[in-house]
Amino acid sequence: MPQKDVYSKKITSEEEQKNFVLVLKDRLAFFPEEGETFKLIHNGQPRKAKIESYPCSCRGPDQPHSHYFVKSKGLRAGDRITIQRDVKGGGRYFLQVQHHPRRT
Repeated sequence: MPQKDVYSKKITSEEEQKNFVLVLKDRLAFFPEEGETFKLIHNGQPRKAKIESYPCSCRGPDQPHSHYFVKSKGLRAGDRITIQRDVKGGGRYFLQVQHHPRRT
């Protein structure tokens, strides 16, 4: 499967705390336009999702930029998520989560 048809990443502690998945700027084109709703299907359950952003200055005040994300609850740091675009179209995306085993 070509990499461009899938968005995959490991969840960070920030993403776990804020209940979202960061979307790297170079992969924004994989998703619908910012603010446009689409169906994100996880475990057979569709829900509305959209790309959102917040301003950031993590690179310093001289380099303001935005971070992009999709809200998603229940993810834990270390989980690997894969978002796949529905090949049939219709603005549907499938979310798969490989849960990271927790150490006790």
